[in-house]
Amino acid sequence: MCYFYIQMLDDFLEKDTTKISDKIFCESCGEEFSCGANIGKCWCFGVELKPETLADLREDFKNCLCQDCLEKVNVDKAEIDKK
Repeated sequence: MCYFYIQMLDDFLEKDTTKISDKIFCESCGEEFSCGANIGKCWCFGVELKPETLADLREDFKNCLCQDCLEKVNVDKAEIDKK
């Protein structure tokens, strides 16, 4: 399950959503991207992370990462695990 989905699900369930994606900035690279967590349709819901990767992300970041950065972290962690 996606890091961002878990982190934002409680907020999503408590908010009156407007059915519009939020424009936010990636905490890693600073790029602006669309986050659909507030409408229950974010691209990150489909990203599968190992529990160890999820724990590391929670330690390192407080907010969302863009798709490129999240996928890079996921690939980098997978490469480290292979060694």
